[in-house]
Amino acid sequence: MLVEGELPPSTQRERVTSPGGTTQAALDAFAAGGFRDLVAAAVDAAVRRGRELSSTSP
Repeated sequence: MLVEGELPPSTQRERVTSPGGTTQAALDAFAAGGFRDLVAAAVDAAVRRGRELSSTSP
């Protein structure tokens, strides 16, 4: 759906998330636990390490 659809991922997610439903409960738990910040930190760490590895390769 994401690849073939014309709508952005956030809009597609909104269309399948019922207020007060199970998906919304999971999203709320992710937000409360700082999931977005955790993912951003993980991506930053991977990028930094990738740069370190590419700068030391012959």
